[in-house]
Amino acid sequence: MSLDLDRYSSDKSRRSTSRNQSRTLAKSGEVVCDFCTTRKQKAEKSCLVCLASYCETHVQTHYDYPALMKHKLVKATGQMREKICAQHDKLLEAFCRTDETSVCVLCMMDEHKHHDIVPAGTERTEKQKQLGTTLHKSQTRIDQRVKKWQDLRQAVESVKHSAQTAMEENERIFAELLLSIERKYNEVKEMIRSHEKTTLTRAELLLDRLEEEITLLRKKHTDLEKLSHTDDHIHFLQSWQSLSGPSGYEDLNNICAAPNYSFDATKRAIAALKLQVEEVSKTEMRKISEAVNDVYITQEVETKTTSESISREESRTREGPRTREDFLKYSCQLSLEVNSVHRNLHLSEGNRSATMKSEPKNYPDHPDRFEQWQQVLCRESLNGRCYWELLHSIQTIFTQPLYPAFSVWGFGSSIRV
Repeated sequence: MSLDLDRYSSDKSRRSTSRNQSRTLAKSGEVVCDFCTTRKQKAEKSCLVCLASYCETHVQTHYDYPALMKHKLVKATGQMREKICAQHDKLLEAFCRTDETSVCVLCMMDEHKHHDIVPAGTERTEKQKQLGTTLHKSQTRIDQRVKKWQDLRQAVESVKHSAQTAMEENERIFAELLLSIERKYNEVKEMIRSHEKTTLTRAELLLDRLEEEITLLRKKHTDLEKLSHTDDHIHFLQSWQSLSGPSGYEDLNNICAAPNYSFDATKRAIAALKLQVEEVSKTEMRKISEAVNDVYITQEVETKTTSESISREESRTREGPRTREDFLKYSCQLSLEVNSVHRNLHLSEGNRSATMKSEPKNYPDHPDRFEQWQQVLCRESLNGRCYWELLHSIQTIFTQPLYPAFSVWGFGSSIRV
């Protein structure tokens, strides 16, 4: 039968030579005819029995030859080897539900014996019923991903625009800040120069008057020495009256050089301003950094497990403490500064307790000591979040955080904080 089939196909091919020449050759990627010898034509059908693909000319044998009419023809496919059992080299025509795999007739009698086996068409029908649900789930997932993509794309553009706006605002604000600092710098410089000029002008006038008086006094001193040696009584008496009178510079008697004739206090005040600005800058920069880092494009949705409690804890930390238990995480032990305590406040318990008494305590003199208000500074510096508790027995008491630049000496011992 094989020889007859080949002869029949050959005759059929010769009769259709002119017609084949007009057909389109197979393009790259298309299934080609297995029986075209020279110019490969595009395959139109594949036979599941012959396991071969045929062009429109060569497939005619399956329509004309009685022995081939019972073969199963399908749309041309290049995956014919996938339909062959790799172990038995037979057509895969059934499906083993036990092992979830396609099998041939020999597989059914061998390792898949007694398994739940159904025809491939039957399994296809069952799977086809599930395909609708699977397609729906697939489309739903696609729609969800598209929505996520759109939201993420919008978030990206929003972040870009927001970042650009923030940078422009940053440039504008800091430019104004630099101008403001420069203006204050010029104001202080002009203040110093103006006061220097006024003070020096007055001092120069006083120096000139003092020089004039010194010259006059030296001349008078010389005249008095000469007068002390004269023998002429009348001349002595006449000259004495003019030489013993006031010099006209008596207002200079109360003038003397001041002890505070330098700008050291000014330098300290400027240095204190620098420290305050730096401290404020550090605090605000931390806030700015937190605000910048709080910008997110994506966030993970935690399942309701331990991770959710951790997320809640992190959220509470980000929002700030609310309960005493939360505050105690930032507790710190503070002590009182001996050099600043008012004399009517008596320290005890390792300088952690202060008692107000009417009799002053003999503390040593110190420039940081409060003299007017019953106050005392804390010895430790505070940084970041800090929490402390205060026990008091009087009706009203005040606590106030201070910048490191604060100085009782610089601001006056009578200042109230």
